[in-house]
Amino acid sequence: MSITFGILAVLLLISFTKIDEEKIHNLIVQPASVIIIDGKSNVNKFRCTSDQYNGNDTLVFKTANNKTVFVRGQVKLNASGFDCGMKAITKDFAETINVEKFPFITIEFISFEEALQYKTTEERFSSKLKLTLASVSKTVEIRCGAQKDAQGLIHLKGARNFTFSDFNLDPPKKMGGLIKVDEKLNVNFHLVLKRR
Repeated sequence: MSITFGILAVLLLISFTKIDEEKIHNLIVQPASVIIIDGKSNVNKFRCTSDQYNGNDTLVFKTANNKTVFVRGQVKLNASGFDCGMKAITKDFAETINVEKFPFITIEFISFEEALQYKTTEERFSSKLKLTLASVSKTVEIRCGAQKDAQGLIHLKGARNFTFSDFNLDPPKKMGGLIKVDEKLNVNFHLVLKRR
């Protein structure tokens, strides 16, 4: 009888420990979040910024054994919301990514190699995410940084190089091909997140 009771007590302890180890986190994406796409042509450099995030995305993830796996990790941006600083470049960029046919650019987080600790000093870790542009998705590993500010907001940052051809796109050309945009793009995100 005492042996049976002891086994039951151990099983209960293990099940409660599992519940304690696995936690669900909700982070609400704030309007201050920004996505920046840097590129260059044979004439100059350009920067296209989407700094008018007005979605209602919430990142939902669980942590267990010091790992983070996303239950819902998608951040959706209006493709037409990018401003490249000059009307002509903004128009070319919008045409290149075909904003009328593909109105959204999405970043979908899949996992972090470590659990977020919400520290006021920067935490660095690898993340797996999927970027979708013009309906083509690319899953990549990316180095990220996360840091909590004085207001308790979490700043999640990361950057990675891509090419237009990664998304089956051709770089824009102007003036009969005299101005050529380089294949390489740097996608940089800074998400401002609020814990719920």
